[in-house]
Amino acid sequence: MGALTVLYDGGCGICVRLAGHVATRTGVSVVPIDSELGAVLLRDLSPAERAASVHVVDDRGRRRSGGAALPPLLRQLPHAAVLAAAAERLPGLADRCYRLVAHHRRTLSRLARLEDCGATAARPVAGCARTTQRRHEDGPHPSPPSR
Repeated sequence: MGALTVLYDGGCGICVRLAGHVATRTGVSVVPIDSELGAVLLRDLSPAERAASVHVVDDRGRRRSGGAALPPLLRQLPHAAVLAAAAERLPGLADRCYRLVAHHRRTLSRLARLEDCGATAARPVAGCARTTQRRHEDGPHPSPPSR
């Protein structure tokens, strides 16, 4: 599997924490949806569609969003091959699980004492999205899929 880029909500505490976890344990690049790279990779989506879910873009420009993003992402995490296979074989369940967590992400952030950091591409916050972001400075950016 080639390089992946995960685009996440940089203003959500739990999203930022999970993105940091992914970035430190894998070779996956993580960037906020509202970053410059996010604007390029998601340029065919409206702002509402961009913000609606997590997106994973592979090195061929193929994008998967929401629950469909889980299998390629989980394959990158140590010890998550079984979860990746389950998410791939049960896409409806993976999508429902993803939507459940995504719908309650603000509550989960508060419960975990991960306040919304308020980071944006224009206003990064130290210790938040900026510190978990890994850029594609060593190679070309994947192109978004054509429609």
